[in-house]
Amino acid sequence: MKKLFLSLTVAMLLGFIGGPATAANYEIKLVDEGVFAAIALPEGKAASNALIIITPHQVLLAGAHFVPEGIKELIAAIAEITPLPLRSVILTHHHKGFNYVDFDFPANVEIITSWQTWQALKAETRPLRNHVTFFDKGLTLIRSDTAIVLSSAEFGHSEGDVFLFLPNEGILFTSDLFYNDVVGYMGEGHMRDWVITLETLEAVGAQYVVPGLGQVTDRAGFRRFRLFFKDFLTEALRHIEAGRTLDETKKLFRLPAHEGMPGYKAFFDVNVGRAYQDLKEE
Repeated sequence: MKKLFLSLTVAMLLGFIGGPATAANYEIKLVDEGVFAAIALPEGKAASNALIIITPHQVLLAGAHFVPEGIKELIAAIAEITPLPLRSVILTHHHKGFNYVDFDFPANVEIITSWQTWQALKAETRPLRNHVTFFDKGLTLIRSDTAIVLSSAEFGHSEGDVFLFLPNEGILFTSDLFYNDVVGYMGEGHMRDWVITLETLEAVGAQYVVPGLGQVTDRAGFRRFRLFFKDFLTEALRHIEAGRTLDETKKLFRLPAHEGMPGYKAFFDVNVGRAYQDLKEE
């Protein structure tokens, strides 16, 4: 990978460290040699970050919630970085009922995902034209000198969330299992399992962590999110144990230390509702 990466021109690299000027949905940032984070812009249509991995013979893209406009932008960004083709998309998860995302990749691109995500895709009304490879608990991809270790969290942000680790580069891509200094969508979350998964992700000991939303971080970002998540679930449990209804919980729910976080208000109703229902059932 290093020889390929070093063959790129200095001017091209400098142009992408700050992101292309015409970007509408993503800001492309260099993480390490041959690995770029596509950071979802708040004003764009992209609902989650993505990861671009350049190997000596092909390009892989990882992420979720890929709208057609975002796919076109990412493919154009890849073409500016390298002449190599996009061959595989590692789809980290898919929420049922969203027929307008994750279906518009070129037909020659293979989708690699968990079996739970494959079931969610098959449940949609739109047919998927791409070849699909799915796995149960884990899968390791070897692309020349690049190793990509895929793992399924089974239950967390959704069912079958995939996170990936590049051991040679020390890069962990969590997708929506982890948000960095941002509150994201938790509407299909399995809260207690999610807490355990966060501990697993932190234990990987990655040098760089690319979250589902927010900027690239390290283990300090995990600690901040775990603090928010613990406070969030504790507050939900407090109201459940007091015998309050969901409506009463939403009216009285308070997290003064976190209420200023981006996305907190936007996702408040759906996140509190999901936490209430999920924790009450258990």
